Amino acid sequence: MPKYKKPLAFLFGAIAMISYLSIRYFPRTEDAQTVLSVQDESTHMQVYLKDHDHSLVPLSIPVSEEMNEEDKLQLMVSYMSGKQNIKGFLPLFTKECTVKKVMIANGKAVMDFDDSLKNYQKEDELRVLESLTWGATQFHDVEQLEIQLNGVKLSSMPNAQTPIPDVLNRGIGINHFETATSALHTSDSVTVYCAKKIEGQQFLIPRSKRVMHASDSIKEGVLQVISDVSASSELSQPLYQDDVKINNFQFSNGTLIVDINKNLLSSDKSVKEDLYDSLILSLSALSGVDKVQVKVDGVSVMPQQQESAVSVYDLSYNEIAF
Repeated sequence: MPKYKKPLAFLFGAIAMISYLSIRYFPRTEDAQTVLSVQDESTHMQVYLKDHDHSLVPLSIPVSEEMNEEDKLQLMVSYMSGKQNIKGFLPLFTKECTVKKVMIANGKAVMDFDDSLKNYQKEDELRVLESLTWGATQFHDVEQLEIQLNGVKLSSMPNAQTPIPDVLNRGIGINHFETATSALHTSDSVTVYCAKKIEGQQFLIPRSKRVMHASDSIKEGVLQVISDVSASSELSQPLYQDDVKINNFQFSNGTLIVDINKNLLSSDKSVKEDLYDSLILSLSALSGVDKVQVKVDGVSVMPQQQESAVSVYDLSYNEIAF
């Protein structure tokens, strides 16, 4: 046996060295899960990257609880610049983009970039604007974003001069059904979450469309969420496919309670989680909604023993595990 000790030791050492080098020098690719969960918002953040069809996809990425929101926004831009290779997704910036300073006060995040903000293709300009806006406003104390270039507030993006609204928030929408609209200032944006397979995995993707201003925007938004259907053959809208209908709803102090017909349930009376996930995320995207509760014929339903009313800021989905 002693005569084998040196060769075995050499073999194990070689295996260990190869394992180390493969981890050190070859970038990992990470998979995502589409299961909706409820976590404290301090443990994860969303980064919006594009898939190969150029749709923006929100990915939940774990972060340290000790990180403040300013540091998270710095990290978000690093991921948008390709910090980590995530299978099936592409960065929005062609080279590293640097945020000089991030300030959050009075419900507004101010992100001051240097000239590296211009490191994107012109055709991606609206995606960059939407990704920054939706990423910055994921936090409960950030309602709008201001983008600066070398300390000067931008009124348009630098490469293709896409106009930036004076109040920049999620009202701009994301992944729009329409490429253009003549009713931008007389309409609202409604966002519906649809399912899509990317690299064999299921993801939930937000798609916005514009609807005419209504006196009761919450009511109009709820009706649009329930009735909407994806404009893309590659996206499936489970609410539409399963003929989910609304019985009634209540909205008070930021909490939206929606009563749905029995099509939200399977034959064994359990909640269809794909429908529930799409419904919760779509309703949570409505302006002014802080919590969402879903009922079926008056009875509160929730998969995985979640709280009856879910805080929109604690929702986590499309999770990436590093």
